[in-house]
Amino acid sequence: MTTVPRLRTRQVHLDFHTPGQIRDVGEGFDAQRFAETVTAAHVDSMTVFSRCHHGYSYHPTRVGTMHPGLGFDLLGAQIEALHGAGVRAPIYLTVGWDELMADTHPEWLQLAADGRICRSRPGDLSSWRFLDFASPYVDYVLACTEEVLERYGPVDGIFFDIIRQGDDGNGSVWRRRRMRQEGVDPSDAVGVQDFETRIERGFMERASALVRGRNPEATIFFNSRLRPDRDPALGSRAELPFYSHVEIESLPGGGWGYNHYPLFAAYFQTLPWPILGMTGIFHTHWGDFGSIKTEPALRYECARMLASGGACSVGDHLHPRGVLDAATYDRLGAVFAAVEAVEPWCVGTEPVPEVGVLLAETGPRFHTVGRESDEGALRMLLELHRPFQFLDRDAALAPYKVLIAPDDVPFDDEHAAKIADYLDGGGTLLLTHRSGLTPAGDRVAPALADALGIEYEGDAPETPDFLVAEEALGARFTGHHQVLYERGSAVRATGAEVLARVGVPYFTRTPEHFFGHRQAAFDRATDLPAVTQRGRVIYCHSPLFGAYRQHAVPAYRDLIGRLLDRLIPAPVLQAPGLPTTAEVALLRQPEQGRTLLHLIHAVPQRRGPAIDVVEDVLLLADVRVGVRLERPATAVTLAPGGELLAHDDRDGVTWVTVPRVEEHQVVVFAE
Repeated sequence: MTTVPRLRTRQVHLDFHTPGQIRDVGEGFDAQRFAETVTAAHVDSMTVFSRCHHGYSYHPTRVGTMHPGLGFDLLGAQIEALHGAGVRAPIYLTVGWDELMADTHPEWLQLAADGRICRSRPGDLSSWRFLDFASPYVDYVLACTEEVLERYGPVDGIFFDIIRQGDDGNGSVWRRRRMRQEGVDPSDAVGVQDFETRIERGFMERASALVRGRNPEATIFFNSRLRPDRDPALGSRAELPFYSHVEIESLPGGGWGYNHYPLFAAYFQTLPWPILGMTGIFHTHWGDFGSIKTEPALRYECARMLASGGACSVGDHLHPRGVLDAATYDRLGAVFAAVEAVEPWCVGTEPVPEVGVLLAETGPRFHTVGRESDEGALRMLLELHRPFQFLDRDAALAPYKVLIAPDDVPFDDEHAAKIADYLDGGGTLLLTHRSGLTPAGDRVAPALADALGIEYEGDAPETPDFLVAEEALGARFTGHHQVLYERGSAVRATGAEVLARVGVPYFTRTPEHFFGHRQAAFDRATDLPAVTQRGRVIYCHSPLFGAYRQHAVPAYRDLIGRLLDRLIPAPVLQAPGLPTTAEVALLRQPEQGRTLLHLIHAVPQRRGPAIDVVEDVLLLADVRVGVRLERPATAVTLAPGGELLAHDDRDGVTWVTVPRVEEHQVVVFAE
């Protein structure tokens, strides 16, 4: 990874996708007012635009086409104004979508196998068209990039957008020609996916070398392809050498939702690249003109970025006349003022790990939502207030007190041996459903068979089934036979203690025999184990994590919490009275010798079919928390105000009472 300056903490990503029919582009731009608006909003970096999805450049160009409604160098004027105010100005260039080139060079369009044009929304003629990365179009993009590097160098950074291709897009002449040259069988789905990835990564390699050749300290980011995947070759790990940092684009109202950012951040924390979170100022998606997100929502989203160890970026879209919206930047300024105040406690941090979650998701390219088992684990651990990270197969395991393999994480011989070594070193493991099986899915991975103490026999006989807990799980679970909605696995204990057994209904619902409105009632307990423990390994037969994402049953989360308590009797963080709506994060600032506890409280409400709104700030008072530190704290204070909190140390845990949490509070433990 090339060394680049530390990421600025208060960034704006400024879109400007302006069609050619607009004739008054930039007519209201005033450099002084532009700079004053930016600085008054506490912005310290603003990504500005060279060329947009409509295909136009916003500066004089001998390679591309300057927007026909623009009469001056808008990009240059923005860079000059921002630099004059001490604000960085990375430059944006579109790649995958370019409407002008789609019209000018239709032979460069990416086509599906049946000849259809690949679009951002298939079948919608008002959506963006994909250009083919196998065509000469990529040479055009690189020529545009080189021109920008020459004209405005040394640039602060380059942001390349839409570095991906459309689905089923192997119908173009360029694509077919190259597939023949490389011996790719169009009917081989895996081979075609590898081919797509090679094409995209080939562009990234060329573009990264071009930028670094001009300015090794420039930031470089390739958008639209961040993918946590259990297979590092399919995910982002293999591509990060092309980047200077990671920007996690995550607009909750634009389809990403509030599970997306913390899941992605918890994965990218494990890799040695700085993180920049990116939300939007809009109520919904990019370019939602006339909307402004509520201030509590914006505070919540920025708080999550800081708590992940990341910097903050908020997306905006400049009006065609070049005037920043005053109300937008008033709201942004109120939020960024708070970010700036707490900034000294948020830079140079590293997470304090406790729980490592082995990623279950793999396969579909650019799949960013609907990751059922992964998102279920995310929700549970957020609500249980357990510090966690998501891990691919190449991740180091030693830092984690417990590993979770949610629902369907197969172990080949190599990975099973790695997990076995982790257990031999004192680690603990929690698996559910089909996790721990061989890739063929027919038996427990041999290297782990003795550690698990179970044999796999196939699918559970009935669904739904029930949890029949033994006394070892406690009264919370023995007093009620909890229904388990999703079909689990049938296993036999061969050396493990049975903590719960599988209960079955009278029958599984079918058209021939059904019971009331839902599943049949509990009939009896079977001899099949539902939860087992052998030493430091616990197994549950039910896919609890995906089921929690689907059905949100608090008992599933509480069961996982109880099992984690058995594996981690001395957790790093204790917050017995904290509501499940609160989120916590624990980080360290090694250079300053302090541990930082982020307490965040917001309550997103589903108020539309796909919109969660954060509007009301609900105060938490007298929050009692305990943190297990490497050494006793010399002082505990609140940031940024510096208020001193009384603390007491018991059994290696430093306990404090935080008087107020209004959305976000940082607690500083000095050592």
